[in-house]
Amino acid sequence: MMSEMNVTSMDAAKPTAAQASRSQQVNKLREVVGEMVGVTFFGQMLKIAQSNSFKADFAQGGRGEEMFRGQLDMELARRAGKGMRGGLADQITDYYTRYLGANGYGE
Repeated sequence: MMSEMNVTSMDAAKPTAAQASRSQQVNKLREVVGEMVGVTFFGQMLKIAQSNSFKADFAQGGRGEEMFRGQLDMELARRAGKGMRGGLADQITDYYTRYLGANGYGE
């Protein structure tokens, strides 16, 4: 009797395939939303910071910097957004998770 109880309680703790899939979907959504928020907000902040008038001549990277600065800024913003926890990205993710779950998507 005791061993049956332990096995049953252990089985209840294991996530089902649907729960594991749902968890993976939510994690992917969280990652994508974080990137979107990062590019949208951090990208603009970096663009403004790069356009200031206090640039020194000795710190200029020349034509190469001009060509690739935008790409570097977007990559930095994307990574910063993915690393965010809490705040706007989590609120958007939670909203879409509830919305999609309530409407039967992803199940």
